[in-house]
Amino acid sequence: MKKYNYFIATCIVILLSIANTFAQDKEALITLTFEKADSLYVCKALVTSEGIPVIEVPVNLSVKRLFSNLPIGDAVATDSTGVATFEFPQDIPSSNGKLTIFASIVDDENYMNTEVSGEVNWGIVVVSDNSDLKERSIAAGRDGAPIYFIVSSLLVIGLFWGVMLYAVLQVFKIKKLGKVQDIKE
Repeated sequence: MKKYNYFIATCIVILLSIANTFAQDKEALITLTFEKADSLYVCKALVTSEGIPVIEVPVNLSVKRLFSNLPIGDAVATDSTGVATFEFPQDIPSSNGKLTIFASIVDDENYMNTEVSGEVNWGIVVVSDNSDLKERSIAAGRDGAPIYFIVSSLLVIGLFWGVMLYAVLQVFKIKKLGKVQDIKE
């Protein structure tokens, strides 16, 4: 029985860790509202669980960008009414003025990870000027690369292959000289 004690203790630890992992069984529901008060943009996230407001749960706010979400400030804990209030910045650029805003609860001890999104017209419309698109520049693609980049890269590639060809020819030359030496002896 003594040799199985380690096995039993390991199984108990594994089972407890699995049970602890799934301890976040409460679901929270987040409702986003957007308000424009005076010159401020205010985003409010109401967090409820089973119809009851949730108190002291950190809520993160972020905006959808091209590759990932941009966090807006630090996490704000809900108040006694279950509302987390965020002042939204007024200088976030957008192509059409619309922003997708996410409110989320992440890594809370009591509630599962939850995320909700909403769309609002609070972005600054950015118009891009592409008048110099056909000019050669460092940031351009193959067709618009500066001439000295093209010439220098071709020169480097040519030198590399020239050295490789020279090395191969030298190997053949050494092999040929070795055969000549064998014939003379």
